[in-house]
Amino acid sequence: MKLTSSAVVLVLLAVAGCGGGDGSFSQDYNRAVRPLREIGSGMGTQPRAFDRLARRTEQTRANLAKLDAPGDAQDEFDALLKRLDAVTMDLRDVARAERSRDVVKQRQAAKALVRSSTAVQQAETALRNALNG
Repeated sequence: MKLTSSAVVLVLLAVAGCGGGDGSFSQDYNRAVRPLREIGSGMGTQPRAFDRLARRTEQTRANLAKLDAPGDAQDEFDALLKRLDAVTMDLRDVARAERSRDVVKQRQAAKALVRSSTAVQQAETALRNALNG
């Protein structure tokens, strides 16, 4: 089972922006997630595309880790960082599975990526809710 590039982008890009709440944090957050917003629709489905997306996700996580979340949103922010670690690992697993040409591994990796991407979306929503108070 292969994920199309548009499916991956739709699943993962929940961290495309944050509004409301602490204006300074939201602006910094939006700058930090820029590596993911710049992916575009032509990502591709080759292993190198998943590796590239993993690197951009890792960069986004590193950018976010430099931010100081408002105190009332710290737990949600920490959860988002943890979820980004998981999705980065799953993106790399998809790339490895694609290289292996093992359909079972591909299916398992794709399912794990969908789960971890959903967790990123949920964590980002929780952060946004905490910021909006």
